[in-house]
Amino acid sequence: MQTNHKYKIFSIIIFLCIFWLAAADEPYEHDKYLYLLRSKPDGSKNADIYRKYQAFTVIFDGPDDDNGDGVSDLWRIPEVVCYEIRRKTKLHHLKKRPKWTTDAALFKAGIAPSDSTYAVSGTSKLKVVKLSSRFVRGHLCPKSTAERISESAALETFTLLNAVPMLQATNNGPWKQLENHCNDLADKYGRIWIMTGPIFFNNTPSMWLGSNTELQAAIPDAFFKVIVIPAGSTITTESYVIPNILAKPQL
Repeated sequence: MQTNHKYKIFSIIIFLCIFWLAAADEPYEHDKYLYLLRSKPDGSKNADIYRKYQAFTVIFDGPDDDNGDGVSDLWRIPEVVCYEIRRKTKLHHLKKRPKWTTDAALFKAGIAPSDSTYAVSGTSKLKVVKLSSRFVRGHLCPKSTAERISESAALETFTLLNAVPMLQATNNGPWKQLENHCNDLADKYGRIWIMTGPIFFNNTPSMWLGSNTELQAAIPDAFFKVIVIPAGSTITTESYVIPNILAKPQL
């Protein structure tokens, strides 16, 4: 009886190990719950651009009519970035912070910006705008999440197809806190899904980043983030809106 009992325990352990290894090798489904927000681009000439990366999937704004005025427009930022986060087993830290890159073909077509758009040449020498009030490259899929997959996945998050003009104070404050919250939820539940992107009042940008000689990027008024947590045959969600607007100083 004792031998049979040990055999059963050993069999259960083997089964759990096989199950865990199979789950670890299961392909990521970053856009699994995209249907909750919108449909995928249909591949037509004026549709948005759909790209898959190791750590995320992005729908980048294309030459479509975003505000419904009958005129094609370009925001030069992502409309939605989706990514799956799994429980942390190992972190693959980048040895050094890489430079941001763009998509050469989309840049040539005037659809994606270059890093010069975010640098805004000359502004750093003016010393007029406080660092916390500057618009910087804000990750939609964070490096910290991609580092759970691999170094190359983390490196891919430094594409401008994953970036939006975000206030430094927002990027280092509530946005970073929300990213950490998502990682904590993944550690708790095993797997969660994120969908995030920009919000424009009246669906029309009011500010743009970049000089007149560069491909300018639309500055969002806010950002949304939807967290999807599967629970058996049902799902629970958390939704957040983070402002991207400078507070009016008190006189």
